[in-house]
Amino acid sequence: MSELPKPDYARNMRVIGHTDQGGRPDGVQVMVHRGYAYVGHMFSKGFSVIDVRDAKNPRAVDYLAAPANTWNIHLQVHDDLLLVINAKDMFAAAEFADERAYYSGALGKTVGTAQAKRKRDWSAGLSVYDISQPDAPRRIGFMAVDGGGIHRVWYTGGRWAYVSVLLDGFTDYIFMAVDMSDPTKPCEAGRWWIPGMNLAAGEAPSWPAARRYGLHHAIVHGDTAYAA
Repeated sequence: MSELPKPDYARNMRVIGHTDQGGRPDGVQVMVHRGYAYVGHMFSKGFSVIDVRDAKNPRAVDYLAAPANTWNIHLQVHDDLLLVINAKDMFAAAEFADERAYYSGALGKTVGTAQAKRKRDWSAGLSVYDISQPDAPRRIGFMAVDGGGIHRVWYTGGRWAYVSVLLDGFTDYIFMAVDMSDPTKPCEAGRWWIPGMNLAAGEAPSWPAARRYGLHHAIVHGDTAYAA
């Protein structure tokens, strides 16, 4: 590998390797496990597997395409499991041609899932992959949800995963616990939302219509979830 150019701005850090990820240079979240990096893509759809055992020469080894009109921007790994979100590809949708529309107002209303069930042309839910062979993920389970889909997932092993999810009838992403006791059959175990988000149950938001109240994701420590 040729010497990489010295960056204009750096302090106590240096670049030691680079990869264009198989021609898909965009990335949102990276998880490294057993010498392999799993990268969720924003614009290239799907996710990539990068061999980083030699950090100076990372190498793309696999790419798993997302279903039509779906993005896999966030993922988590632990032991031999890889959890990947499935949600509507928001930034490819006509209603978000102006990206500012994603950040203002009730997302569920903009997408059209808040008022009633919308006919979906995307995959919504949580995929579970076996990564016992780390360079070749194999899907073994899927939890489907009705709505826009899952945005973020938190999983550090064991029985429980925690996700932010946009469901039919809700104004925005809410908090959901997922039972992973059988990784081939993940299932919802509980949910929580801010009062006013559940339009389907007759709740009415108490906040201004132009504001967004929704869960980006929660970080869990012990028996406490810290929700953003």
